[in-house]
Amino acid sequence: MLIKNFISYLQLKPTYVFWAFIGLVTTLLLMEQSHSIAGFPHMDKLVHATLFTMLTLFGYWAYSKHSVWLYTGLMTYGGITELLQGAFTMTRFASIYDWIADIVGILLCMLAIKMVKTRAITKTPYVS
Repeated sequence: MLIKNFISYLQLKPTYVFWAFIGLVTTLLLMEQSHSIAGFPHMDKLVHATLFTMLTLFGYWAYSKHSVWLYTGLMTYGGITELLQGAFTMTRFASIYDWIADIVGILLCMLAIKMVKTRAITKTPYVS
């Protein structure tokens, strides 16, 4: 019951979810790394793109009326976190490619939102 009430509360407060996720992402991006991300080459780029896709989704949920500012702000935030990684961590470094992955994540979410909104307006199913 407690979890159900908490989820219901969060549905009324999308801005809380967005800012909590911003805090989580900031913490993750600025933490010292004890080892590299295992997996395939450039796995960290996939992680960056995924985090910023989710940030954009939560941000749009909270601030859909200000989407241009949201997208611009998230792109700026991605660049700032890269600079902070280079300046304040010993095991991480600033990477233009990580920032590009952040922007790709934002653009993917923007495209998905646009497709969903277009489909909702036209109410025509996508043909595969």
